[in-house]
Amino acid sequence: MQHRLLFPSLMLVLVLLAGCAKQGMPSGGPKDVAPPVAKRTTPDNRTLGFDANQFYIEFDEYVVIKDAENNIMVSPPMAQKPEYKTKGRGIQVRIKDTLQPNTTYVFQFKEAIADFNEGNLLPSLEYVFSTGSYIDSMTVRGKAIDALTAEAREEAMSVWLLTADQRQTLLQSMSDTSVKAPTPTYATRCDKQGTFSFNYIRPGEYYIVALADEDKNMQIGPSEAIGFNDNPVASQPMADSTGNDSVRNSLPAVTSTKISIFKPENNKQRVTGSNFLAAGKVRIITQLPMKEPVVTCDTEKTVWRLNDKRDTLTLWTLREKCDSVGLVISDPSGLQDTLRLRWRPKTGLGPASAQSDIKLNYSKLPYYDTLSLLFATPLASGESVDSAVRITSLKDSTINYCTAVPDKSLMRASVDFAFKQGEKYVVDIDKGQFKNIYNKSCDSLHAAVEVTKAEEYGNMRLEILKDSSLGAAENLVVELTDEKGTVLKRSKAAVGDKVSFQNLKPAKYKVRAIIDLDADGEWTPGNFAGQVQPEPVVYHNKTLDIRANWDFEEKFIISY
Repeated sequence: MQHRLLFPSLMLVLVLLAGCAKQGMPSGGPKDVAPPVAKRTTPDNRTLGFDANQFYIEFDEYVVIKDAENNIMVSPPMAQKPEYKTKGRGIQVRIKDTLQPNTTYVFQFKEAIADFNEGNLLPSLEYVFSTGSYIDSMTVRGKAIDALTAEAREEAMSVWLLTADQRQTLLQSMSDTSVKAPTPTYATRCDKQGTFSFNYIRPGEYYIVALADEDKNMQIGPSEAIGFNDNPVASQPMADSTGNDSVRNSLPAVTSTKISIFKPENNKQRVTGSNFLAAGKVRIITQLPMKEPVVTCDTEKTVWRLNDKRDTLTLWTLREKCDSVGLVISDPSGLQDTLRLRWRPKTGLGPASAQSDIKLNYSKLPYYDTLSLLFATPLASGESVDSAVRITSLKDSTINYCTAVPDKSLMRASVDFAFKQGEKYVVDIDKGQFKNIYNKSCDSLHAAVEVTKAEEYGNMRLEILKDSSLGAAENLVVELTDEKGTVLKRSKAAVGDKVSFQNLKPAKYKVRAIIDLDADGEWTPGNFAGQVQPEPVVYHNKTLDIRANWDFEEKFIISY
């Protein structure tokens, strides 16, 4: 009887153990994605009569400091930067500068604090104290966006608040080196969306300057992107974060000021780059487009060409193996320079010679365009070459011998042939059909070409209208861009015109209009020293989706 009772009991124990084994190890729980939380500060946040030389912020977990120099802003700015270090579960800030009396100080931590384990960033944190008997409670807010793209700029933008006197001194310092630029009353930084806010400031009217302060010296550099407001903005009451909802709701909405950022126009013409690309081939790049350049060389005979933007000049010496040259280049744009260049080939490669290859401008030829031959080195002659190009139709195997007609640059030749939409061809050129300036025969060419069809494209027609805010602006430049902002087509226009953009590939496009105040056909940036704003740019209120074989019509109302 005892043996019969023992066996069932043993089986029960084994079943229980097997059930426990199937449960597995407990999971570690969901991943921590929450930023650190400030638990307490010493002295307390919003302390009055602050006379310490340091403060401490404790968090609910261990933290690290991320790029304190760029991500922590102190307002008003301090001549001697504070020292930041981690201590325990918090951050210790030691103040090295002498604090001003009766002043509210704001330390802004913008993505400067992250938890130690997961790196979760705390988006923003402010520590405020006053050396006087009250905390200033006004605010100025705004958004700084690129004047041309209407987007926040990629680089971090510093923003200053200036009094009228400080603004005047700043402008004087830009034309008179004996005048020292003032320290801004308040300073902050834009977030990734371009928005900024100055909290806990004194009542008053202020001028705003937004600057890509690349060297972090709180000075306006000649090439640093900048934006400013024409008229002072009045500070407004900020919602009291310690008050109740009725207090916050009783305050009016804070007005946001828009600041347009632009890169200053560099009007000084100069050579920005010059080098040998290969033996006998030199490239010269200038700051501004050249008008009618003159290039002289005492030792070599040369030919040269300008690119479409007219800011890059490529020069060939008629002596192919030339490896050193002295040049004098001048241009009515203000250019006058003497260059001495030497070809320095990479070790072991020896001197390079100029290329003589041919290539086509298209492998898929738009039906409305012309097939051209592109040459790496200028041709020896501008005369047309009969029967230079052999074109075979893959549809019916017919062969045509076509003429190539060089243009004035002698680096391009158009092919005289009527291609048919939607058909495929093979293009052949025998070696020796063309010769370059070195009397070398250009290589042979064998390439396939496919011609597109008209129905593969869409067309857009814009009717340009205006609302009452536009005033009497007469000159517009309407630009078509892709979603990344690259300009694809442009047209001068006026209010009332109908602008057409033909043969567009199916895609999404943006349309913008430049209010061309100086009527030069280009967007003109501003000038801070002269207090001139950049030319306004107005974007169509929606992205336009162009489809194949569609004619798209849209009204573009210009207002700003």
